[in-house]
Amino acid sequence: MLAVVFSQVRVPPGRFGLERFFSNTRHACLFLNCPDPTWYLGCETAIDRAIDAALAASGAARIVHYGASKGAYGALVTALRRGDGQVFAFGPELLLGRPGSQSGAVVRPAMATAPDLAPRLARCGEGPELTLIFGIFDATDAAGAVALAGQDLPARVKVLRLLSSHASHDHLYTLNIARKLIAGFSRDLGTLCAERGLIAEDGTAELARFAAFAGRMAAEEHDSQDAVGEALADPYARVNPGYGLAVGQALIRLGEREQAAHWLAGVQERVDAMPGAGALPKRWRKMVWQARLAAADATTRTALAAQARERFPGEDWPEAAPW
Repeated sequence: MLAVVFSQVRVPPGRFGLERFFSNTRHACLFLNCPDPTWYLGCETAIDRAIDAALAASGAARIVHYGASKGAYGALVTALRRGDGQVFAFGPELLLGRPGSQSGAVVRPAMATAPDLAPRLARCGEGPELTLIFGIFDATDAAGAVALAGQDLPARVKVLRLLSSHASHDHLYTLNIARKLIAGFSRDLGTLCAERGLIAEDGTAELARFAAFAGRMAAEEHDSQDAVGEALADPYARVNPGYGLAVGQALIRLGEREQAAHWLAGVQERVDAMPGAGALPKRWRKMVWQARLAAADATTRTALAAQARERFPGEDWPEAAPW
């Protein structure tokens, strides 16, 4: 077996994402990386050359394309182009350059002409299984799940919606699910996630409202106050903590800090009530606390910062207000 592993964002040149993670497997491995603004666009010839050389050297009869975030996009478009391998894509962006997305932070002109992968997946026909994993606490992931729900997908395309953030691979690593998966790529990922209660049952219409709200906020539309009002009245914003966090952050930007503080305390309660909440990616959990501290007034900020330090030992949580 050849595992073609595409690096995620913020992996420096000369280094490769998930290299240590795959080091204890018996697979032949090919690790790929590119500058973040490239997002694997225009790298097709170099990628194919490297894969063909690795196949010849290893004699592998099976290929698995694997990646998270930027790496998920690379794995998915490569497998669709070559038609020769199974895919595990954790948090792929189906449409690049959207405001608020990872690729949107490094957007470049080539992204404007990159194809929308949702209809392309609907046309992919027969071939190895393609598994796409979306964390529904992230608006871009939610948008991807919604886009695929509107497609007539072939049986080979599997879509998993998880109670997780964009960094769902980190989440599954913490729970030892990812390691079970890559041991031989013989275990069903959906079953492994279901056993830990990670499969989201949230409706497509609800996810669409979350994604639409976050898109409006990221685009800084002039009617953002109206959008926040609509979101506050949306019952789903009190269910999905990612949606709730986005609403709280929007309230802070509007200067409604007292309302934001109360709202975000509720978001924190929902997160804490989740089974296995401590396994959620640390970066995402910190975002909730960072928002709470940004909303807090002088009388509550010191106590809140102390609670944050208890939750995240060794982290710096300034007590001075950011405003």
